[in-house]
Amino acid sequence: MDSKSIFIWPVLISIVGHVALITASSMIDLRDNAKTVELFTVQIAQSEPVAKPRPEEKPAQEETPKPAREAKPIPQGIREETVHIGSSDVKYAAYLAGLKRRIMSLWQYPAGAFENSEEGEVVIKITIDANGTLAQTMVLTSSGSVHLDSGTLGVVQAAAPFQPLPSQYDLSRLHIIASFNYRLHD
Repeated sequence: MDSKSIFIWPVLISIVGHVALITASSMIDLRDNAKTVELFTVQIAQSEPVAKPRPEEKPAQEETPKPAREAKPIPQGIREETVHIGSSDVKYAAYLAGLKRRIMSLWQYPAGAFENSEEGEVVIKITIDANGTLAQTMVLTSSGSVHLDSGTLGVVQAAAPFQPLPSQYDLSRLHIIASFNYRLHD
């Protein structure tokens, strides 16, 4: 063997090995169990919203979040699952996208929060029964503003009922965690 082949063979073997590793690693999806959280963002940059309250809005004191124990009881053997609204799980992507579109179509910055220049992030849990009815909404993390918290619950309640859960889910209830981020811009 001449001196060139002594160096060429290890280089060729290394290149082939690296190409094989890169090819194999690109076939593996490491995001299967990753739960990405997509925020609902409401931003106001222009004129003030109309102060006229919507019919579905109630006084802030009546819209306090219901504790989890007030949810409808579930019989034994019934399946439930919890997902984030921005989940990359292919199984839920289409349903969650439709739910998000429905909520966003009704969205308005809460008038009381706008008047007081309140900003914040609200994390809620939305529970949907198999037939699409809204079983429960609950604030998991408050924004610190009663207007923002109750406005978030109000818009989700106004968007109900939702599409029935697809039969392939084989679920009685689907719990959805969603973050709503309120920001005012000058």
